[in-house]
Amino acid sequence: MQTFKKSERLANHRLQSLLFCEGNHFFTYPFRVQWLCLSKDTADKYAPADRIPKSKQFVDPAKCLIGASKRQLKKAVHRNRAKRLTKEAYRKNKSTFYAFLNTKDFVVLLALIYSASKLLPYDAVENSMQKALQQLMVLIDDSFTDAH
Repeated sequence: MQTFKKSERLANHRLQSLLFCEGNHFFTYPFRVQWLCLSKDTADKYAPADRIPKSKQFVDPAKCLIGASKRQLKKAVHRNRAKRLTKEAYRKNKSTFYAFLNTKDFVVLLALIYSASKLLPYDAVENSMQKALQQLMVLIDDSFTDAH
């Protein structure tokens, strides 16, 4: 489970625009977390299996987009490093998040945007990632209980 496969990446422009237009967001330093929770039926409507390649279908319970702010990190080397650290922290800490989503039978579109003005050490990034995923699970749980 400690991989970050192509099928887990949010690469479909239609789904990205859906996430940024209709999704919710919160900030946990250094991440701006944009998220949209969909039921499996709704998710299949946006990504039908007969017209979309397997890497773009909802095989996994979450599709994640990772980015870094050009306004905050001017050099591409620093942005790439921030994205690498973010990917690694997400990859190592996503198992509890996936288990939670599988119990709820949801699919989540997720964008993790590194928006600190300087590069942080990996320990700080990983701790922030754990906090962000915990907060996301609480928000999803609250939105699920409010809806039903």
